[in-house]
Amino acid sequence: MLFNNQNNFIRGFDEVRKLIILLISCCFFVAVGAQAALAAKSNDLVLVHGLSNKHQWSDGFLKVCVNTWGSGNVYILYLNSDNTVSTKIVDGKNIITIGKNDFSAGDDYVDAQAGLMAEKIGLLQKSYGLSSQIDIIAHSMGGLVSRRYIYLKPDTVAGLVTLGTPHHGSPLADDMDWGAFFIGAEKAVENLKPSWVESFNIAYPIPGPLYSGGKISTIRGDADGFIWEWGVLGEIYAGWNTLTLLHGTDSDGAVPKASPLINGATHVADFWDYDHYELVRMSAVATKAAQYLP
Repeated sequence: MLFNNQNNFIRGFDEVRKLIILLISCCFFVAVGAQAALAAKSNDLVLVHGLSNKHQWSDGFLKVCVNTWGSGNVYILYLNSDNTVSTKIVDGKNIITIGKNDFSAGDDYVDAQAGLMAEKIGLLQKSYGLSSQIDIIAHSMGGLVSRRYIYLKPDTVAGLVTLGTPHHGSPLADDMDWGAFFIGAEKAVENLKPSWVESFNIAYPIPGPLYSGGKISTIRGDADGFIWEWGVLGEIYAGWNTLTLLHGTDSDGAVPKASPLINGATHVADFWDYDHYELVRMSAVATKAAQYLP
């Protein structure tokens, strides 16, 4: 009986030992896999907001970014004249920001914003560790600004993903009532008019002088006119109704359905449950965008 108990104990100990070894191995391969995922990103990530910086990146969105690119490898630009550099902590990791995070960001002409973008990126590359080649995720008007930046600084952008960017403009820019949501940003709104963007597309066609093998990818959202699809100040609800009732087009609440797509770029995803504002709020959008950046 004692002999049997000893054998049972030894067999039980062996099973526990095997289980411990298995758990250690799993932890090792998970850690290696996580490091490999980070190492797979060749360039740092730059985030570019849209019109007036009203639709801001959520911590959930930023968490995906910083856990994909790594601490200290994600940079947020605020496109105003301020060049103060700060650190934002998300999920225990560092994100670098430059500029003043207020509604003065993104309120100027596309050319002016692209100039600010070039100035800020140059400063970050010189003094704050930003890589020579960069990945960009840009929301709304930020996509137009990023496209202009590509021509200002050839061979710098390795990949660009645009979220709900009006690559063909938006009729809302001609609507005085909707424009009231963006008082102080009249110059920026002027550059969202379809006629202006048509000329812009001729002058700065996609893809432009990207870094070797670089691509531009597009992501689109959608709204349905529900009252809870509000945005920040009601602009999404008002925008959807204006585009639907006056212009006869479906939209994400700010940009007509066809406008986020453009020849020369690869359309990679539609988020039918996320409106224009939610494209910068939902982590699933960040995850999808990250898949298409080197």
